[in-house]
Amino acid sequence: MPMKIALYGGTFNPPHFGHVRLLEAFCREIAFDKVLIVPDKRPVHKICEDLALDSERLDMCRLAFPDPQYEVSDMEITRPSDSYTVYTVRALDEQYPQAEIFLLMGSDMFLSFHKWYHYRELLERCTLCVAARQNADDLHALRSYAFSHLRIYVQDHIAPHLRFSDIEPLEISSSALREAIRSGRDTHVYLPPAVETYIREKGLYGYRTQR
Repeated sequence: MPMKIALYGGTFNPPHFGHVRLLEAFCREIAFDKVLIVPDKRPVHKICEDLALDSERLDMCRLAFPDPQYEVSDMEITRPSDSYTVYTVRALDEQYPQAEIFLLMGSDMFLSFHKWYHYRELLERCTLCVAARQNADDLHALRSYAFSHLRIYVQDHIAPHLRFSDIEPLEISSSALREAIRSGRDTHVYLPPAVETYIREKGLYGYRTQR
């Protein structure tokens, strides 16, 4: 059987329990041979004024995902060009030509997938794994988007190069989390302890201004 590679990318600014929960749920559902967590160099689709340094987000990802089955990669951070997912997938295809690549994402990210750079190529090269809430209306919205924007008909949960998984997300806004850190509010229910300690020690997201 071909090797199964999970690719979980994002800004991870900072990585929180919502990220951890989503990844763990996908890993329980699919027996991946390799799991790559890939923080991007900078957000392509949005402006983020309080973006932590690349090296800091890389460190925080390693603290948030300490399990040896996970590999935190700097392949996008060190790439000289823009941090587009399609470039990462091409590199993985070249390194592992017989592998199946699974691109993991939440439903909100999926609902703007048609705006991604070379999204059609991504659909050809990957299987999109989308966390779908266990709610008929939400699943209907995902199916409608898949058909209207991607021309993919999903009868139940699975179609060629696309699968919806019943994963109840842990709703955490990264911007609200950074504001909570800046304001000195308790964030232990949102952040892995090692990540919270790192943020305090580094004074990230305005933490020191409250002390």
